[in-house]
Order: sequence, then structure tokens, then C-alpha cells
Amino acid sequence: MHSLPTAVISLIQEQAEVRGLGRDPLPEVTHAVRTDVVVGTTGWFGRGRPRRRTTELLLTQDVLVVTDRDPDRDGPDPDAQVAFHRLPQLEVTRVEGPEPGIGLLSTPVGATERGSRVVVTDGGPETDRFHRALAEAAERSRRVDVPSSRLPAEAVPAPSEVS
Repeated sequence: MHSLPTAVISLIQEQAEVRGLGRDPLPEVTHAVRTDVVVGTTGWFGRGRPRRRTTELLLTQDVLVVTDRDPDRDGPDPDAQVAFHRLPQLEVTRVEGPEPGIGLLSTPVGATERGSRVVVTDGGPETDRFHRALAEAAERSRRVDVPSSRLPAEAVPAPSEVS
């Protein structure tokens, strides 16, 4: 987290405010992982150049921050993207195969539609620890106690049934 470029930190803070998070999520990061992937681009007459893309996953107590950017940019990257996923709405899966990764399914903060994404990783121990922490945090966030006054009447035992 401390190795994030200043432009990325500013982008995260700006987007958190724009999307109504109400706070800067960076001081609350508990786990983080960075992936670098080389992607091909198609150019004129079928000639393409490989480009690198860096994705950072930053986990807080209630939000997953996902950044996607060009690591070779000296200044701000106009194509950089940041998304915030609330943990209770996030479904996390492990993607196996020739390109292992972490599968994310949720409605990002500020979006109107649910979407999925696979963040390609190296499948190493650091990624495994992050995946485990993310899956546990998402599951824990869904186990919030609901007051009995908010449950349907048939779910609450009658006073005579309580011993």
C-alpha cells in the first residue's frame, strides 16, 4: 500500500469522495496484493505492441478497492480506473487453470448493474493469503446480527416458547 504512486493515491481519494464513500479508505487497508499482466494490443495492419497493466486489490474492513492502471506512466494515467466493492455484496471465487486468478462478482459503488471480473494473478502464496482474507472478510460482513424487531413474526419465538 505504501508503494502506491502519488497519482494513484490521489485518484482513489478523489473517487471515494465522488462516489459517496464519505471517507478515505486507504488508512484502513488491512491486506493488499498487486498483479502485473502483459496484454497485447492490436495496431495498424495487425501489428500490436504488448502493454503492461497493473491491478492493485486493497482490502479494508468493509470495502475492496480495485485499481487498474499502466505502471509505465510517469504522471497521471488518463486510462486508470478505480472501483469500490462493498464486502456484503461481493462474491469471491478462486479461478484455476493456465491463468489463475481471483473472481469478483458484485455491484461496484456508484454502478447500476452487477458485474463480474477476474483479476489474473500468479497463484503464489501472497495471492493465496489475500484471497483467503478477502473471502473471510466478505463472509464475515454478511453475518451481521439483525435485531429481532426486524425479523418476520414467524421467525421470532413466542415468549411462551422461550425457556
